[in-house]
Amino acid sequence: MRGEVEQLVGILFRTLAEEGYTEAQTALLDTYQSKADTDREELAEELFVEVVTNLSYHLETETEVEVLVTAIEQLLSWFSSLVEAAPVAILAVETDGQIEFWNDGAERVFGWSKSEVHQRPYQDVFAASSDEMEPHLAQLQDGKQLTGLETQHQHKDGSIRDVRIWAAPFRTRHERFEGATFVISDVTEQKQREQRLSVLNRVLRHNIRTDVNIIHGHLNQLAETVDDTTEHLRVMEDRLSNIIQLSDAARHIEQLRDEGEDGLTTIELESVIQERVTRLRKESANATIRTTLAESTAVVAHELLPYALDNILDNALEHNDAETPLVEIAVSTGETAASGQTTVSVADNGPGLPDHEQAVLTSEEETQLNHSSGLGLWLTRWIVRNSSGTLSVNKSTWGGTRIEIRLPTQTS
Repeated sequence: MRGEVEQLVGILFRTLAEEGYTEAQTALLDTYQSKADTDREELAEELFVEVVTNLSYHLETETEVEVLVTAIEQLLSWFSSLVEAAPVAILAVETDGQIEFWNDGAERVFGWSKSEVHQRPYQDVFAASSDEMEPHLAQLQDGKQLTGLETQHQHKDGSIRDVRIWAAPFRTRHERFEGATFVISDVTEQKQREQRLSVLNRVLRHNIRTDVNIIHGHLNQLAETVDDTTEHLRVMEDRLSNIIQLSDAARHIEQLRDEGEDGLTTIELESVIQERVTRLRKESANATIRTTLAESTAVVAHELLPYALDNILDNALEHNDAETPLVEIAVSTGETAASGQTTVSVADNGPGLPDHEQAVLTSEEETQLNHSSGLGLWLTRWIVRNSSGTLSVNKSTWGGTRIEIRLPTQTS
């Protein structure tokens, strides 16, 4: 059932109550209660038929018409106020593409008044090139929707605006195309900010890497003339490494933003984890690293998922103060294929992840109260989220940290 039918039934019910037609209202309520177990869509359709039947039975024809008109007017008033108050452009076109409806938001976004665009072809008003929207309008005629389509439209003053479009076709009961409705958001300023940040990010990364390499070279020369165990040199080496890691994280964040869902791919977890376990066993010979891996476990995730696993595994060992650091990695799938989830668990026997670091992995935004020491954990969260996955943090069996990542399983 369509939402407008359900809303109309609800408004009719309230109208009957407000006008004092209690007998017709009670009959409608009895009908609703008697069909409580009916499918929601089927129920609303039946209720609509029942309410009209009840109105005919309990009210005079003139009164029946008045109640129906009042309810429909109220519904239209709600829709109208919603459309006019919307901060985005909302418009409707006829079968030939001519603009029939134009809300106040459209005038604010594009500069044209209702009278200036009424009955003008959509392409002539907006498109930088006359045939730019043709294939998308053809999609609507074929019954398909436009969801978050990014393109460019022209403002009345001649400037080109970056826009994001959602649109759906109008169809008659006989499925004949009767036009379409559009919701258009101006994202020009957002795009400009993204471009400026992208340029700034790349320039800074390049300059930082160049300067770090120069400093690193001078440090190596200095180290040849002093004791290799000099604490000052070690601290400077560590800080330079941190700067390089921040630069790499910034590059990955930019990649994550630019690619979005386009960066999704199939990843074989077994081979990815085995590579990291081999590396960790070489780098941390005194640590115990155990794995429980399901064979041929593939997930759909962002291509940066291996980087997220690196962050979690390195963190489990780097801050582990146990005499013999222990990291346990497990991969499991749902009990049934229908569950569609694969879980990657990393548990350690370290001191436990501090509360502010846990907040990084579980909260939506970074504030001064949960500021992390670096970008690694934030990037891990964003990679998992862009992979349509979830992430949780709990205490491990040994009192350390247990991090679980749940990802969509790749189905054949």
